[in-house]
Order: sequence, then structure tokens, then C-alpha cells
Amino acid sequence: MKIQLNLPSNSVASGAHGNDVWHTTTRAIAILLMIAGYNSAWGQTALIGVTPTEATVPSNTATGSGVITLGTENYTVVDASSFVVTPTADRAAQSNVDQVGYQSCQTQSCRGGRGSTYPLGNLCAPCEPFWYVSVETLFMQRQDGTYSASPSFEMDGYGFEAIPRLTIGCVPDCINGCELTFTGVADWKQSGAASNPAGGIGTFLTPASPFGPDDISAFSDSTDQSQSLEARYWSVEANKTMVGYEVARCLCGIRYINYEELYNYAAEDALTPGGITPTVLGSLTSETTNHLIGGQVGIDLLYPICRRGYTDFRARAGVFANFADMDFDFRNNLDTTLFADDDTIAVSGLIEVAGGLRFQVTDCLSIRAGGELWWLSGIATATDQFRNQIGGVGKTRTGSDFFVAGGTLGAEFRY
Repeated sequence: MKIQLNLPSNSVASGAHGNDVWHTTTRAIAILLMIAGYNSAWGQTALIGVTPTEATVPSNTATGSGVITLGTENYTVVDASSFVVTPTADRAAQSNVDQVGYQSCQTQSCRGGRGSTYPLGNLCAPCEPFWYVSVETLFMQRQDGTYSASPSFEMDGYGFEAIPRLTIGCVPDCINGCELTFTGVADWKQSGAASNPAGGIGTFLTPASPFGPDDISAFSDSTDQSQSLEARYWSVEANKTMVGYEVARCLCGIRYINYEELYNYAAEDALTPGGITPTVLGSLTSETTNHLIGGQVGIDLLYPICRRGYTDFRARAGVFANFADMDFDFRNNLDTTLFADDDTIAVSGLIEVAGGLRFQVTDCLSIRAGGELWWLSGIATATDQFRNQIGGVGKTRTGSDFFVAGGTLGAEFRY
């Protein structure tokens, strides 16, 4: 701020006019003194014409120290190179860096992961190893497996089966861990039967060279027929896991899957006398076994939606070597028989997807409910070995799919 005084040119004149000049001059000086005093009282440093100056450092002053003066205020300056922090005794004695991450939910200090205080808390707390056990019941139904070899009746289809799944794992350093999972045993079964004393129960079976219509006579015009189809599944897997703040877990490992099917088809023609028996009897049995061994990868995700509630997602994908085996047995009135036994190795694939809701009951116990889908390709099924044709059965066919859908209910305990 610049103040300019415009004084009259005859300011030195005597008399009354000279007194006016004197009063004007004294008033200007008083205003300047008031402005200087106001700025000094309120600590203002933006005075025009005031330049920051660095005070002279005495010879006995530590290197890097000094004072900057702005207006009437002094500020001490410390050089960063002279700033030293002395560590505490307990930290100075340690030579290694602590692994940090999720703490076991046994204490109130657990403020990360799935605790009730997520996501607040210290993510850099020292880590404590923990174990976990998950017990689930899967209500699963085999899909796309409905089959009937007769146009006169159908089987009742597969129902929902309760399948246990047990997982045991540990995480010794909050990041790297391992787990073992067993799923099974699942047994699905469908069956059907028809009876008509007047006959007329037909079949979808057709003969192929060297067989003719007489070789399936027990099935083509039957008085009684019955059929059943059974499926069995179980698996075991061992995985290495990598955990990220208990909201994401990646895994890779090896897995063994066993899947078997057994189909039985029986018929009787009581109206046509047989050569060996009083009636014409027929039976067909087809059995397959799949031994799948290979590797898989997977991911588990957890997302908080409220204080103790979460949504989760689970996915698995794998590639396996399938050691498949087939046994086929066909008989018609005990004078026509066809036997086949073969095994092969094929490549199979697996995809599992699941999602649900999780509720944290305590720091160590949570419960979960959701839905799940399984898809397994490149397997041998019992009905695919003959495809309604009697004759030409000899090689194991592994081009079928295995699809399962259902829901899950379970709990997880950590300690």
C-alpha cells in the first residue's frame, strides 16, 4: 500500500493558511502510525516493503538450523538431513521385517477380514496363523439325464440328493495356505416299469448286423418291462491357497473325481413261447466308470454388504485325464448274447460356479446359503454306449456331459 500526501505549494505560508498545512501533516503521520500498530498487533506479515531475511547463524549453532523472519514473526528452520528419529528399544532389537496381514479372529484386535468391524481396522497388524473347517450340505440334482428305452413308459427322473462337502485348511502366514476338500458320495437314481397282460409294450431298441428282429423279440412286444438308471459321484481335492485380506482367495491344486453309471433294462413276452424258457426273456446291462485325475484352479471372493453380512462367489475350473471303462451285456431268451468290455483315456473338463450369502455369527463362526452349478464334459455314460442299437457296441464312448444344479447350506469355523 502506497500513501501519497498532496501538500499545497505554499505550505510554508504564515497565518491561518499555514496552520491548515500543519494540521494536515500531523493527521497523515498519525494515520501511518495507526496502520503500523494494527498490523503488528494482529500478526499480519503481508506488509508491503518487508522482505524475508535469514538471520545470521552463530558459529556455535548446529548445521542446518536457522531462523526466517517475516515481518515481526520469527520461524525456526531445520535441515532434513539433521532430523534423526531414534527407534524404540523393542523395534531396534529386531532384525527382520514382520509379516503383516489378517489376525486370527480370537481377539478383539482382529479388525480385518470377516470380523464384525470390517472394513475398519489395522491391515498392518502382525499375523497369527489360523485353521478353518467348513461343513456344507449340497442339495444337488443331476440334469439332462432323463432317459427311456421304451415309448410305452418313462422313468421318473432324478431327484435332489443331499451331498456332504467337508473342507479343512490352514493359513500359517496370512497369505499362503493349503486346504483339503472331500465332496460326496452322491447317488442319483431313476426307474420305471410297465405291465400289460395283452402285450404291446414296445421298445426303441433296433438291431444292427449281425443281429436281426428276432434277437430283440423279448423287447419288441412285451407283457412286462422295467428299467433303471443309477449315477454315483464323489471327489477329493488338495489345493494350495493364496489369501488377500480375507476378501479374495486364489487356489490351485490336484483333484480326483469318480463318476459311475449303471443302466438296467429287462423285458418279458409271456404270449410267445420261448425255446429254452416258457416265455421270452430279455435283459440289457450297461455300466461305465470314469476316473478323472488332473489339475484345477479356483477363486473365492467375499464382498461386505452390511456389518455382519457378505455376498460370496466361488469358481473352479480344471482339466483332467479320464480313465474310462465300459461293460455291456445283452441277452435275449438266453440264446442271443452280446458282451463288450473296453477302456480308454480321454480328456475331460470341469467348471463349478457358486454364489450365496454369508452371515458372521461370531468372530470365529459364520453360516452360508447359496446356489451351485457343476458341469463336467468328456465322460462315459451308460446309455451313450449303445444308443438304442444292439450291435456295433465295442469301443468306450466319452462324448457325454454331466450337469448338476442345486443349493447349498453350511457353516465355517475358524480358530
